[in-house]
Amino acid sequence: MQKINLKSDVDINKVLRDLAKNPYFKEFPISEDNLNECLLFLSEKENCINCAGLDKCKNHQPGYMLKMNGDKFLLVRCSKKVAEDLKNSQSELIHTLYMPKSIKEANFSDFTLNTPARAKAMKLANDFVNGYGKEKFIKGLFLTGGFGCGKTYLLGATAAELAKKNIKSLLIYFPDLIRELKNSLGSERFEEIVNNLKEIDVLMLDDFGSETMTPWLRDEILGPILNYRLAEGKALFISSNLTAEQIINHLMLSNDSIEKTKATRIVSRILGLTEFFNLGKEQYKK
Repeated sequence: MQKINLKSDVDINKVLRDLAKNPYFKEFPISEDNLNECLLFLSEKENCINCAGLDKCKNHQPGYMLKMNGDKFLLVRCSKKVAEDLKNSQSELIHTLYMPKSIKEANFSDFTLNTPARAKAMKLANDFVNGYGKEKFIKGLFLTGGFGCGKTYLLGATAAELAKKNIKSLLIYFPDLIRELKNSLGSERFEEIVNNLKEIDVLMLDDFGSETMTPWLRDEILGPILNYRLAEGKALFISSNLTAEQIINHLMLSNDSIEKTKATRIVSRILGLTEFFNLGKEQYKK
């Protein structure tokens, strides 16, 4: 603990008498044994009253302060430190791959609600957050719309709200995920990624449809993940520039009936896990 240095000519008894008059010590036993703690308590109390933020904390242990407990002091977190720790613990519940910082810091309060579509999308996302865990299974969203219309931001904001309820989510930029899977094929990293895609509470695939579709991706990766999540009742969110009809064409690698069946099967899994919603074409920053 930090030592309060008193001048050599200071009258200790006078210091003790002055402390005894302080309202903070009205019912607290003061003695030479705890004099240093009492002085440190007052010093740090003053720091906290004039607090300019955790990054400028002047206390001996930033974010912590002495608190009276019976006849002794305890070192406890201040309210700002508690809030920061809570935010950090919540952010640990949001797993992201290949996503920009702005999306990791997204929140509902900054999502622009100046069109009926955006207000409706926000309501659907909020309903999901509020309903998660109260029902055995609740559908996520398949957000479609033009480039820059706010699909990705809403996914990030939804993940942040879920974290407040201690619900884990994984938000991934889908094209980069596919490159990662190809590069790690046959390794433990590959198995780790696929298992996480299956098991995470809420999976969010961003920019689905902009990747190059292959039989391996569709039939060996995407299909089994969607099947697993549907069977286990695990939620899914997707953002895409493609409509439902365009998704079928994207998943078909030729025009024969077998390809159409395979593509339709994937779309049926997506429909079982998500509700399609079009955010429109207008661009927004958030």
